[in-house]
Amino acid sequence: MSAPVVDDAEKKVGEEVAPNSPTSPPAPAVPEEPQVKIDPTKDLWQNIASNVKEASADSTDRTVFVCGVKGSGKTSIIQRMLGARGGNPKATTALEYCYGKREERNVTQIAHFWELAQGSELSQLSEVVITPENVHATLCVIVVDLSDPSTALDTATLWLKKIDSRVQEMFQRMRAKGSGTPDKMLARASTLVGDDHPDLNRLRLSGIPTVIVGSKLDKYTLDTGKMKQLSRSMRYVAHLFGAACIFTSEHERDAVKLRGLLSHLIFDTPFDKKSIQFDTDKGSLLVPVGSDSFQSIGDPVPCNMGNFKPTGDGELDRWKAPFDDAFPPTSQSSRTDGVEGDKEFLEQLYDTQTGFGEPIVDAMRKQKDAELEQYRKNAIAAKKEKKEAKGSKQDD
Repeated sequence: MSAPVVDDAEKKVGEEVAPNSPTSPPAPAVPEEPQVKIDPTKDLWQNIASNVKEASADSTDRTVFVCGVKGSGKTSIIQRMLGARGGNPKATTALEYCYGKREERNVTQIAHFWELAQGSELSQLSEVVITPENVHATLCVIVVDLSDPSTALDTATLWLKKIDSRVQEMFQRMRAKGSGTPDKMLARASTLVGDDHPDLNRLRLSGIPTVIVGSKLDKYTLDTGKMKQLSRSMRYVAHLFGAACIFTSEHERDAVKLRGLLSHLIFDTPFDKKSIQFDTDKGSLLVPVGSDSFQSIGDPVPCNMGNFKPTGDGELDRWKAPFDDAFPPTSQSSRTDGVEGDKEFLEQLYDTQTGFGEPIVDAMRKQKDAELEQYRKNAIAAKKEKKEAKGSKQDD
């Protein structure tokens, strides 16, 4: 089976630029040629991880896992964070990697970006990214497509639950080994919300900082009334799981706000509280963790639940029923987020004849194929030698 694509391009994180500033962010650094080092005693993903690490004694690393529905703009969001501009990003295939650096006072901060393609059907690859070794320094970015709002709530809920399930599974194993990290992470999450927040006991905190990014706001075509319902629904699910929420577009002002929030979450840079926005009539939504409340969000819009199929999560269903009623699936969307229609992609993913054009993956694959062929030849030679030795012994 061929491996998922990993894009090993180094880029510098662009400096934040205030709205209407005459100064433009610096262009991204030219990617360096990857130096592939293959350890035959390790599997593919262990080799990839060891090749992309640039950690040193005076550096700090952060893992950023970016997921969401297919075509929602995940690659573009990463490029904006890295300072890239213009062009049409290529479609992501399976799992892609890049990283950005931020240097300040002789300390290098490194953000490892892992982007998962194809929606939820490859969600098991999240286990490659979120591990017991890096869970304490991981940020999850869930991207929903506002140009097709019918998928937004389901996408956010699906990934919030998948991430929580993955984290709780790791926490259980870590606690069994006597680790105190899980409790420290949950305490950190509670502190971020606010230890005296009135909703704290109702929240479903996973312990991993998470942000929901509503992309393509400029392509949203419905009326402002439905936008209010959309924003309140996304605020609700984000607040319930202790996540931040932001709506963004191609406009520079929105891009600056997104970079500011992500830079704060990744590199702990100062956050401008003036950019917080709850009212979509006044600007694009930006709600950091701990700034919202169930009382401020209000109750869901009343609706006829006659045709609604409950999911078993009563608290979320109160919001899902009116949301589905207001935003029925379009001809282009599918709430199942399955593999139907992606046969060509899956055939490419599991094609053993062609490479993906990625130096690290193709080199490792070539190495593994060579090792397998050598093993086969050695096995045949050993079997032949054993047979000849047995025949010689019988002759004696």
